Amino acid sequence: MLRFLRSHIHHTGEFKPEDVHNFFKFTPTLRHGFPQNACALAYDYLLGLMAMGTTDGEIRIFGSENVEWYSTTPKNTPVSHMYFALGSGALIVLCSDLSFHKFQLNSDSIERSTANHEESVASLNGEVRSVDQIVVNPSDTSKLLIAFNCLVVVYYNTITHQVIRYWQLQQPITSIAWSVDAVEFICSHTDGSLDTWSIESDTPIEPSSIPFGPFPCMSISKVRWATAISSPLPIKFYTGGMPRSSYGDRYTLTAMRQGKLVVFDFGSPVIDFFIVPSLQSPKVADFSKAIALMVLCEQEIVCIDLSDRCWPVHNLPYLHALHSSGVTCNIHCSNIEEHVWKALVKVSDAQKKKNASKNPWPLTAGSNIQPPALCAANNAERRQLLITGHENGMVKIWCAGSVSLRYMLTIDSAKEFEGSFADDADSEEKDSKHDSTGSADEAESSDDLNAATEWPPFRKVGSYDPFCDDPRLAIQKMHFDTSNGRLVVGGRAGHVLVYDIDDEPATVSSAMQILFEVVESSKLSTEVNRMQPLPPRRSPLAYPIGYQPYKTEDGQSCIVQLRPAVAVTALSSLHSRNLLGFGCEYGFILCDLRTQSTLIRNCLLSAEELLEANALNGALSRFKSMKKSIRQSFRRKKKNPQGDTSHQSEPGCSSLHDDLDEVKPVERAIVSRSEAPLNVGDPLQSAVRVMKFYYANILSTTSGTDSLWIGTNSGLILVYAIADDAIRPEDVCVLVKEIRLQHRAPVIDLDCVTLDGSPIVKGSASAQRLLICTEEQIKTFSLPLMKPTRFKYKLTGIEGSRIRKVQLLTLRSSADRKMYERFLAVITNQGELFIFSAVALKRLTKVNFTKATDVAGIASTVISAYGELFFLRPGGSEFQRASLAAVQHPYLIPLLKDHQFPPKFI
Repeated sequence: MLRFLRSHIHHTGEFKPEDVHNFFKFTPTLRHGFPQNACALAYDYLLGLMAMGTTDGEIRIFGSENVEWYSTTPKNTPVSHMYFALGSGALIVLCSDLSFHKFQLNSDSIERSTANHEESVASLNGEVRSVDQIVVNPSDTSKLLIAFNCLVVVYYNTITHQVIRYWQLQQPITSIAWSVDAVEFICSHTDGSLDTWSIESDTPIEPSSIPFGPFPCMSISKVRWATAISSPLPIKFYTGGMPRSSYGDRYTLTAMRQGKLVVFDFGSPVIDFFIVPSLQSPKVADFSKAIALMVLCEQEIVCIDLSDRCWPVHNLPYLHALHSSGVTCNIHCSNIEEHVWKALVKVSDAQKKKNASKNPWPLTAGSNIQPPALCAANNAERRQLLITGHENGMVKIWCAGSVSLRYMLTIDSAKEFEGSFADDADSEEKDSKHDSTGSADEAESSDDLNAATEWPPFRKVGSYDPFCDDPRLAIQKMHFDTSNGRLVVGGRAGHVLVYDIDDEPATVSSAMQILFEVVESSKLSTEVNRMQPLPPRRSPLAYPIGYQPYKTEDGQSCIVQLRPAVAVTALSSLHSRNLLGFGCEYGFILCDLRTQSTLIRNCLLSAEELLEANALNGALSRFKSMKKSIRQSFRRKKKNPQGDTSHQSEPGCSSLHDDLDEVKPVERAIVSRSEAPLNVGDPLQSAVRVMKFYYANILSTTSGTDSLWIGTNSGLILVYAIADDAIRPEDVCVLVKEIRLQHRAPVIDLDCVTLDGSPIVKGSASAQRLLICTEEQIKTFSLPLMKPTRFKYKLTGIEGSRIRKVQLLTLRSSADRKMYERFLAVITNQGELFIFSAVALKRLTKVNFTKATDVAGIASTVISAYGELFFLRPGGSEFQRASLAAVQHPYLIPLLKDHQFPPKFI
């Protein structure tokens, strides 16, 4: 009876479960990254818009930074071709089923209408010929160039319906382009040749030539003719045409001017490109003063600045190739301190200026609109980061506080190791330095675009490079300190690197490896002992201002190395004491970075468990060897996973949902983990899953102390108190609490909070509790007694799912903006999102945000403290973003909201 009354009677002012809709609303909002299966490109140079279509039926339209539209074709029909009705904001799309659709921009929304595609065009005399291309004369729109049967070009007047002139060509035509003055045109052919014709002559003014001949060359798929604003000489741009035997596997776009070539080399096939002209007036474009070249590839988009003689690459405001190297882990950080944020912005600006264009982004739609001013609280919410770790050892930091995911900076951990990684990095740095200095000098003296000495003169552009020489470089775990900006990364080879922001550049002679042994090598199997760490670099390395590795007293970079060299499974840092904690499948280490001493070394496996693990390692190594062989066989296959949809469809063309397949949950009996046998490939029970530092009341109710919390794969929780007056290193951290959960499920997360779920503030006298989330349950314990409370929820037993991620949220009420409540968001292995009250752990609502089969998407899911969800879409190239709040986040309000677009003067 008391339990019934407690669950149905609420005190005045308390949160009621039926009011959850005032706080929580799941709304997919944005997508960040590069869409899978891009296939079409369109450009409106009057409005400054670019559109992209995919074979999944997605339509993406972009303007300036933070100006984006999204829609889909009916039934997600693949896009075949699209073009803009210039100046009207209307995009015409042709789909693979021959249907036409119009997407009309109206402020921050997009409206779709479908034409009757059953109507067809017939011939009067019954004679039908193949028309391959139609090109309008830019000076006189009543005259056209029409290519018939790939061999005949006709110059036709649409007013008089007369053929002005025609030309018979020898090689099949692949593309036609007008010159800037519209007096000449250029044709490209299947044999890699180009020829130039005049509309006033029957013979070519430039005979057919193969730029990369005389050996057989690839076909040229597209050619364009323009004059860059940086030079008065006309430039021909074309894709393909490389020697078939030597460079037939390269993805190139060539810029040719008076026999001087620059071959832009991309990491994936070129789909399409367009030239961005300057504007003489809002209605007149000037292609004699082109300012940029936009190139769409299968896996990325690249914008080359033509207004600079060096032709640098623009920094992208959107459509970043997140999958340039596979994302192996990601974290979200909120509540960044203002001084840390300013330091990050300063470092970001310095890094972006290096070898990049200094001119503004050439797409200008919405650039004249100023975003609304935010109050102090909302401005603090904008200070949030999304940090991604990659397979090649890169760590990329992104600003997540705006409509467009803004790239900030990159940290390359591979530079700290000896071998091909450092050599490649140095050579790339030299090449980039040569491009930015040597080419500039040549441009000033002789205006020579060919700064390279090789032939063909390749210039590597773009960031897409999915191949990694050594999988041990992959980033496994990351930790970011929001109060000081310290970043800690852990790799697959057991290495841990600590980075701090430095205002001064430095040159460090070499890197020093500090070994910490979790288990004695004599107790491990031969297979484990064969795992070698990455060798630290021995050559000097110059660091610019920004993130630099933690340095020892003698000025060397510090690399913390686990022995055995197994993947790092958890890590954390306490900057105020220079303490670093890191764990693996065998146990964990706590060390003092300043003295390089070991404070805790704890192997969580007994002698019998080590023998069992060693017995399994033999079978596991054979399994991994076969898996590695298969992976290497398919490594350089250019096959990308098809982008499956992940949301439920809603009516309307601007829906951000896709269909969710009905997937039957996998049912399995819940048994004690001690009864479950250890199979080959299963993680060890001793694997450390959680490692966190907290300032909490673990010794008394009146005073707090720094503490270290450990959670393992077997449901073991260890709590260490960190002493202030210890003399010996081994006395700094003392084990004060040990909890063994009865169901022995892996610990997913630990949080020390107040009774209402708020973070603990140093010096606060409020009561505290421990929130433990395992794969199966959510439980709370009172601090400092560590007694279990009555608030718990057995999710696996009730819902049949297993917990993967948890996050405490603070959401405001849509009925009263001054009122807020705290909730607990839970992500499960079935693609479900559960919302619980943070106080009583009552289940309030549930939504499905992705398919249960989307294992990678669920594993990549992160939730912000302000109620935003991020996860990788199928293919790993895009983050889907969704809001969990009923109140719209002010920093995500579209820039064009309540503004007229397209403008009337067009």
